[in-house]
Amino acid sequence: MEDKSTITRKSFLRTAGSTALFTALGIGFYGCSSSVTGSDDGGGDLSDEAFTVEGNVITIDLDHPDAQDLLNDGAWKLITEGETLLVNIGDENFRAFTSVCTHAQCSTNWDFRDDEFICNCHNSKFNTSGQVVSGPATRDLEEFSVSRDENTLTITK
Repeated sequence: MEDKSTITRKSFLRTAGSTALFTALGIGFYGCSSSVTGSDDGGGDLSDEAFTVEGNVITIDLDHPDAQDLLNDGAWKLITEGETLLVNIGDENFRAFTSVCTHAQCSTNWDFRDDEFICNCHNSKFNTSGQVVSGPATRDLEEFSVSRDENTLTITK
């Protein structure tokens, strides 16, 4: 009886050739569920201790050490549990958007550079108004309302 777990020469060459081609072109293998967020400029996941989610309302304590950098212009956070992106667009004006990309519904693989949110699943880019800058996404991110009362931010979805 033939062992079906052995790889054929043709199958090996096809896989090896594809891998070599992707490597030569600098194309990586990325999944939609990986979490590649964060930066040294006030970005990345917001720790669970800095916020609460109750229904469609997210409350952020700006006094919490993990949230204090949000007071800096250009700082941003991903609130994974609330599927929300939050950015300080300047002068302590905040905007919040869904973190569910309109292209392939990735929600945890974000970065923020040059005033653009980048969904690292497929490199869709969105500006600080949530509008698509470059695809493959074709629809803007849904925006949520943000209010501030002293050192508490409230996002209502």
